[in-house]
Amino acid sequence: MTDKVISSDTLQAAEPTPFGVTVEELRIASIGSKIEFAKSELQTVQNYVDVVYAGQIAVTADDGSDLPVDSLAHIGSVLSNYEQMLFDQIAELEYQQEMLLFPPKQDEDGEDGERIE
Repeated sequence: MTDKVISSDTLQAAEPTPFGVTVEELRIASIGSKIEFAKSELQTVQNYVDVVYAGQIAVTADDGSDLPVDSLAHIGSVLSNYEQMLFDQIAELEYQQEMLLFPPKQDEDGEDGERIE
């Protein structure tokens, strides 16, 4: 029975993409999925930021007293920071995806056309 068992290394050597999908394609798809999730999360955060800064939230203290005027400013600040982090994350993921889709050419010339030795 053990003569019919093959290792994954043997399988990969025989057929590098047994299911028709390369590792690079999986990475690109994974990054694309992360980008879509981050964009969806960004849209949600932007909607919350708009609500917080527009003053459309009514909060009442347990004792029935009114809260200070800018009591939601901290929440807005936290959401704004999260929004910026999402922008940065999306930019980084899009860069990674672009590098996988269009790898830089590895030629022997430098940036100004001089040959590197």
